[in-house]
Amino acid sequence: SVYIMETAVPLEELASKLGAITQEKKDTRIFVRGDKRVDYGKIIDVMGRINQAGFTKVALVASIETAPSAGAAKKK
Repeated sequence: SVYIMETAVPLEELASKLGAITQEKKDTRIFVRGDKRVDYGKIIDVMGRINQAGFTKVALVASIETAPSAGAAKKK
C-alpha cells in the first residue's frame, strides 16, 4: 500500500495527489519511507513514479536501529 501521510492512495493516483497537495510546485521535496518488509524494487518504483511526475527532489528516508548501549546490560 502507498500512503501520503496517513491516507492510503492508489499507486495510479499518487502523482496527481502529490500535484494537488503541492499545488504543482515540482521543486517540493518529497520524502519516501518504506516498511522494512517491502521489496526494495517496489520502493524504487514509487520513487520513479514521483520523479516521472516531474518532482525533482525525491528523497529516501531511512531509520537506523540502534543497538543497546554497553551500560544497559542486565544486572544479576
